[in-house]
Amino acid sequence: MLILSCLMMGKVVASPADSVTVECPFIKMTPQRLPDLNVPRFAHRVCYLNGELTVFGGHTSGFVLEQSAEYFKDGQWHMMQMVYNHDDGICVPLRNGKVLLAGGYDKNLGIDQTFEAELYDPATHTFEGFGTLYHKRAHGVGIEANNGKVYISGNWYNVDGIEVYEGEMQFAHVKETSEQRSLPYLFRTSDGDVMVVNGCVDNRDKPIYSSVVDRAKGSSFNVPLLETWRPYLIHNCFLSETCFIGDEKKGDYAYLLPLQNEEGQVAIAEVRDTVFTLLPTNVSVPMKGPFGEIQYHNPVVVDREIQRGYIMAYDTVECHRYILAIDYAKRPAELTMYYTDPMRGSEHCCPVLSPDGDLVITGGVGVGFTNFSPISEVWLFPFGKDKPHISVAQNRWWWLGALVLVALLVGLLLIRYYRRKHSSVVPEVVTSEIDMAKNEELLARVQTLMQNDKPYLESELNMSDIADRLGVHRNEVSACVNSCLGISFSQFVNEYRVEYAKRLLTNKPEMKMTQIAMESGFSSDTSFFRTFKSLVGMTPKEWQITK
Repeated sequence: MLILSCLMMGKVVASPADSVTVECPFIKMTPQRLPDLNVPRFAHRVCYLNGELTVFGGHTSGFVLEQSAEYFKDGQWHMMQMVYNHDDGICVPLRNGKVLLAGGYDKNLGIDQTFEAELYDPATHTFEGFGTLYHKRAHGVGIEANNGKVYISGNWYNVDGIEVYEGEMQFAHVKETSEQRSLPYLFRTSDGDVMVVNGCVDNRDKPIYSSVVDRAKGSSFNVPLLETWRPYLIHNCFLSETCFIGDEKKGDYAYLLPLQNEEGQVAIAEVRDTVFTLLPTNVSVPMKGPFGEIQYHNPVVVDREIQRGYIMAYDTVECHRYILAIDYAKRPAELTMYYTDPMRGSEHCCPVLSPDGDLVITGGVGVGFTNFSPISEVWLFPFGKDKPHISVAQNRWWWLGALVLVALLVGLLLIRYYRRKHSSVVPEVVTSEIDMAKNEELLARVQTLMQNDKPYLESELNMSDIADRLGVHRNEVSACVNSCLGISFSQFVNEYRVEYAKRLLTNKPEMKMTQIAMESGFSSDTSFFRTFKSLVGMTPKEWQITK
């Protein structure tokens, strides 16, 4: 849950062209640490598939290509082997449920590019290599058009251009582009076309100042707004569809595009078909926070259900994380800035939106931007739809709820006044104390279940399983573990598994480590060894020897 422990007001300018000083709220929040990836990664691709957070490729420590993927299920990361390497490659989730992966660096240290393409099937967790790109690419971006064709553009130290994948083994050339681009934005339009919008730099890492937008089928055209505002630098590839704010059923194709002018001021453009305009906001995008200058580094990630977008940023002094929330359906759009305590790493990793409406970042690199030292940390920023500051703001009947709430508060105050008047002693009950008591009571039930039934020995165990057995909501299970023990549910379960493994190591020293891992509830040897060392400080074999 969000901890709104500090509300700070920062001075910003009302709009890029307005000199009136107004205030923007800065609200402190506390992210949740999820289990680490099995492999430290950067320049990998991330998306949710069938409810599973999934990461593909990238490179690991030493800038070494990583030919593996991982998916997060039941509180654990599960390793998979890809057919090819895709470091800074292309990732396009398709409407048929599969994922197109293509291109990336060919060698360690980010040298050269590849042609290789494969499909991932999340239903079976399998990969199939099938063909080659028209141009070998890194720093490319793809998007699936309305006709099912996938258009691709963008490159790094190799020629750009637009090419298309139509379900065959090879990709076909469509046309040359007016600019050689790195990490362009690809936007669908209502006529079935795809626009290619400049990123910040070209395919040789040189700044792009052109206002020309290319189209896959139509003619290129000039955008006056892009003559004074241009996209800021994004270090990691992204999915253009994450910033889609339109409604396909109504033929409304619209996106949010972050821009920056020569003075460094950031603003948001609303792109509707081929029309580019600045999104009117109640305040300017804050460029300074309570800890210094704010550095924006991500595209907009949109939660269309609540009509809110997010841009992640950080300060370069103490490494606080910032998340700018954009309630874009309002006019003017309302901006709110959330910030965290200092966090190491992940400054250049694009977040993804979870099915529950939270933001999640995986791996990445820290301030200083060294490709040789990626991290394995995974963090969740709790912006879920059940959070009061979101659900109330987006409820069209919020005023009725507010009236009911006021009436209840007045009633409670009258009851309290009456009781005080007619009783010499009236105990005051603090809500937080009641919540803590309920959490402690539920935790005791959870612990009794774990000790008696040993559900942790089931490798597929999740919070919903525990909640169903106790007749409560899964969020209550998570809340009682987090608030009472200060750990995640997955760590809570893994502690039981590690203790069980210790008993096997002691009582059955002849057992193989693989068998101990399986009998203790771990889904793999890798998960067993990593978790055991993380909690105990030594490997299972080292611990066994000491006993």
